[in-house]
Amino acid sequence: MDTVRIGSAVRLRYGELEEAWRIVDSAEADAAGGRISAETPLARALLGRRAGDEVTVHSAKPYAVTILHVG
Repeated sequence: MDTVRIGSAVRLRYGELEEAWRIVDSAEADAAGGRISAETPLARALLGRRAGDEVTVHSAKPYAVTILHVG
């Protein structure tokens, strides 16, 4: 997969921290299991983007993440 879409597994960097998430439908979301709803601010910022992109997540306190890998 080239772009992030529902079902994508993504590896992200926030400063020094790296995390992996799978973007799923809200009924399948389970943060403890590494699955976030496509409706979350993070997922909405990632959808349609590609590895190497830096995106701003618009939440109570906006922050930037870099997409390291999309699978």
